Amino acid sequence: MKKFYYYLFLIVVISSCDKNDEVPSKNQVTNYPKQLYIINGDIEYYADITDGSKPKKPIFIYDIPKELNDNETNKNLGSKSSAQSTFINFNYGLAGPTNSGCTINKYVQSKGSYYTTDAGVYGFNPSPQDNGYLVRGFSLPHHNQYYNSLVLFANNRGVTKSSRGSIYNDNISRGAAISIEYPFKANVTYEISILSYFVDNKQIVDKKNSEGFPTLHAQLKDSGILINGPSSCETEGIFRIIESNPNNLKSYTLENNMQVQRTIVFKFSPIEQKNALLLALHPTTSEQRGPDVKIPTNSYTMVLKNITIVEKAFDPSLNTEISGRGVDTRETSGRR
Repeated sequence: MKKFYYYLFLIVVISSCDKNDEVPSKNQVTNYPKQLYIINGDIEYYADITDGSKPKKPIFIYDIPKELNDNETNKNLGSKSSAQSTFINFNYGLAGPTNSGCTINKYVQSKGSYYTTDAGVYGFNPSPQDNGYLVRGFSLPHHNQYYNSLVLFANNRGVTKSSRGSIYNDNISRGAAISIEYPFKANVTYEISILSYFVDNKQIVDKKNSEGFPTLHAQLKDSGILINGPSSCETEGIFRIIESNPNNLKSYTLENNMQVQRTIVFKFSPIEQKNALLLALHPTTSEQRGPDVKIPTNSYTMVLKNITIVEKAFDPSLNTEISGRGVDTRETSGRR
């Protein structure tokens, strides 16, 4: 009997030592259970539950935008073109089916349920705008009736993983993208103006500002195809951008989380014909992963109202001399 207790004691001691080898550091991300919040009927935000309680049914939040300076757009305008200017309107909340190959869940608070629809959702099948330009989407960009516009998402949070006995922190990221087929001619300068504003979802739900700001990438591409298949409909992953000519890629990082209307302007002077404009929204992520790495938590909705493309006289000064192998944004599309 004494031998039995002796061996039991050894097992307990050995088990304790094994656990001590995996004691989390002070910076380790805790994998808390998540509470689902539904913002404006179809925008999903998961918040950590830190008080020990269990997740409840989805909690509904309505973020009705304050009146913004709207002099640059009119929600009754359709998409239109002129000799040197193209206006593509996304400033409408209700849209019909797109047959894009992707769907979203729209939640009905009164019934406590949801229905699945492709109305106003962009995916791997192209959907035409009023003026005929084809639009595709990655990670479910869609029209939201409360924001009255197209919405794209950029989210990042931390997760603790283990591999071969070691524990490390890593990013779980989501970034959305759209492409618009458009004939960009060589030796013409294009001024692309994007009317939008950004909403900090973490601030709405947690009453704390997001850690970091999203970056919007604009790229002139040979094709409007993003991903030819259902992986376009994933809600995790960041669209990968690879570009051999850095003059075809521009970026803008949000400077603060104030909900104000912004006109983001990108200028390109392509020296060869391009056939599509890509807009890809990426969250702030940690460039490293490890047991002591702090993973930034941030979640933003980009409300995209319209895009204006203006042709101008060729300005070669916008281009820089190409050196090296170009630009790669590092993140990969699909699940990590």
